[in-house]
Amino acid sequence: MTLLFEENQGILEIMLDGLADGILVVDSSGSVLFANKAVKDLFELSREPVGRDILEVVRNHRIHKLVRETIDSKQPTTEEIELTSGQREAGHLVLSVNAEPFPGPLGDQYFRVILRDDTQRVETEQVRRDFVANASHELRTPLSIINGYIENLRDGAVEEKELAHRFLGIMKKHGDRIARIVEDMLTISKFESAAQDPTKASVFDLQGCALDVVERLDPLIEEKQTSITVTPKDSASLICGDRFYWDQIFFNLIENALKQNIRPGLNVKISFEDQGTQFRICISDDGVGIPMADLPFIFKRFYRVEKHHSKEIKGTGLGLSIVKRAIESHGGTVEASSTPGKETAFVIHVPKGDVEEAISREPERKEQPFEAH
Repeated sequence: MTLLFEENQGILEIMLDGLADGILVVDSSGSVLFANKAVKDLFELSREPVGRDILEVVRNHRIHKLVRETIDSKQPTTEEIELTSGQREAGHLVLSVNAEPFPGPLGDQYFRVILRDDTQRVETEQVRRDFVANASHELRTPLSIINGYIENLRDGAVEEKELAHRFLGIMKKHGDRIARIVEDMLTISKFESAAQDPTKASVFDLQGCALDVVERLDPLIEEKQTSITVTPKDSASLICGDRFYWDQIFFNLIENALKQNIRPGLNVKISFEDQGTQFRICISDDGVGIPMADLPFIFKRFYRVEKHHSKEIKGTGLGLSIVKRAIESHGGTVEASSTPGKETAFVIHVPKGDVEEAISREPERKEQPFEAH
């Protein structure tokens, strides 16, 4: 009978060690009777926890207090607790901690503590809140401006041709801004919610795509008195990929350089290097740059670098996130480096894909004009 009990206990411990949740069992004095592997990993325990006080094991006063409350009241207790040390030295860990009494085999009172990692859920909820807050803020301003000018036109400004024309131009500008915000939101949503890769592969000239984007941004380039150089000139750079998303990649990176630099005279360089099976693309500028502290976060959704002129720069903070997702969907990588005032560079490495096979499937292929999805 004793051997059977020990065998069953061993099987139970193996099963509990296989769970992702941390499980502790303590007695009425707060002494640990059992801790599974997840607890030992979570708190990086080098010593055996059994027989030690729970505070000595978890090293967190809020968890200790919650367990003591359950021991004293003999009622279940649940709380969300954030850890800033232990397993995750960088960042934080959010635990859902549940403590509950249960009777022991000999009538003793024991207490079970379950520690569940809820970090991802909490972060997802925070992203959702950020999304709603940012979207509301970014949409409210242009809508208020458009509605204001509509009221002016209704109050008689429509009769004054020059004034009405100016008002309509401003309304068109802010209408375009709303359309861009919605487009960014739809694009990032496609990458995050699609069960499959949303990109559609076809053969096109990567440098030609970049030159088309530069042409579309020509009014802003002239306004900013910016010089843009593309090298090498007229280089054949065929790639098998989705031209729609590469248009967005180039547009976001080039427009970002233009908008982030208020002073005129910016120099932007776009280079293409054929490395055999892949292309190395570098988009750099000699503008204000990105502070070192911000570099690790610039590809996160809604992240915006706070500069002295940040109030003058409009945007959702989705542009660079879209760039990263679109490049990764093509099997590529993107890295950013910056020396403020000297050079800020975005370096992309992307495989060419099977260009020859794609061309053989389209023997009559001709370069098609860009069409939105």
